[in-house]
Amino acid sequence: MSTPLHHQKKPDQKYLAAVFERLDYFFQLPLAAKAQLAESCYEIRVKKNEYLLRKGDYSYFVYFIIEGILTGEATSGKQVITSFICVQGEFVSAIEGIYGVVPATEDIKAAEDALLLGIHVDDLEKLSTNFPEMHIVMRKVMELYYKIAHHRSVFFRIGTASDKYADFLNNYPHHATRIPLELIASYLNIKITTLKKIVGAYHKKREEAQLSKESIIAYLEEHHPYRQKKLSLAQLAQMFKVSSHTLSHLLNLYFQQNFSHFINTYRVNYILAQLQSKHHKQYSLDGLGSEAGFSSRSSFFYEFKKQKGTTPHSYLQQFTNPEL
Repeated sequence: MSTPLHHQKKPDQKYLAAVFERLDYFFQLPLAAKAQLAESCYEIRVKKNEYLLRKGDYSYFVYFIIEGILTGEATSGKQVITSFICVQGEFVSAIEGIYGVVPATEDIKAAEDALLLGIHVDDLEKLSTNFPEMHIVMRKVMELYYKIAHHRSVFFRIGTASDKYADFLNNYPHHATRIPLELIASYLNIKITTLKKIVGAYHKKREEAQLSKESIIAYLEEHHPYRQKKLSLAQLAQMFKVSSHTLSHLLNLYFQQNFSHFINTYRVNYILAQLQSKHHKQYSLDGLGSEAGFSSRSSFFYEFKKQKGTTPHSYLQQFTNPEL
């Protein structure tokens, strides 16, 4: 493999610390092993869509991903398949020919700008020879990746398309939105059109789960967005960080009301609260309707009578003269 030497340099200590933390997860390494590893590592940057390794090249390095996402590409004729996805905190190298004995059978490509720490396989073997702890670490790393590969080979045969995507989100919770859908579809072996439908349904379900009835009520009671004249469904949805369609669905589900009825109910209730607290004396009825968010006198009177069965004037008269 032709490692991009012009991108190489000795690694920053903070990047080495990330590698040591990950390796210690498998087995605690002695300080001497870490010192030897630090001397053997190189910092390498790979730009988005640049190849780290090409099919047919010889691989002599194992990489730890500090930042970014790399994918494996297997080709068969004109078909290109995403064979694996590796993200920050993981190791990556050729699946076959890892020690440079035979050519690599697939490409490794950066899905976004990536920062790697690379170590030559000869240096890695020296570490394993000098330090039994490093041998244990490498054995456990290989065991982990074997388990991942086995899970994928079995699960992807029996799971539905939705099951596959749910499993993908579970494995890549912080990177899923950064990986192009085309790569995910290829990796999961499902059609891109199917994946787009699944992703859309997932986001809708997630939005609904995040926005409860109680959170809607609490927001309106604290921020009074209904007092904004000509408030639209899209504007309120933006406040809740959901789509207009999702908010409309939830208002019907939680309150059995459409958007206009829901907002106008809050406006009328605001007016009733002002009348009962006697704060209305500083406003005319028209002014109170405007304060509540109604954009016109006619819309205020119409909605008030629709909900309370009487006009604002009649209600105020009954409220101030209960004997009538």
